[in-house]
Amino acid sequence: MRAGRLIHRIAFYEKVISRDTYSASVDTWPAETFRTRGEIREVGGSKGLSHEERFYSKSKELTIRYRTGVDETMKLKIDGGEDFYVITYIETLGRSEGMRLSIEKEND
Repeated sequence: MRAGRLIHRIAFYEKVISRDTYSASVDTWPAETFRTRGEIREVGGSKGLSHEERFYSKSKELTIRYRTGVDETMKLKIDGGEDFYVITYIETLGRSEGMRLSIEKEND
């Protein structure tokens, strides 16, 4: 893994399950858990139809140094942006040298 290619600032947010006034569980991502650097590649996209609405999704591939505690329930933001991205797949590279995450922009 080339450190010079890790140019994007990535903020990870951990999922917190809380209860609302009716005791139903609510998933939130309230605070940043940690930051790291990463390399982003555009992989592909697709369009589909859901509930009679068109939606478009663009897949990205994020490569970061290996870190414990990263799981598929986390969300992330890239370079301080407002958009959340969800993790769809995690792959460990080498002997825990790095991680390759497949991410997609969260639908609003």
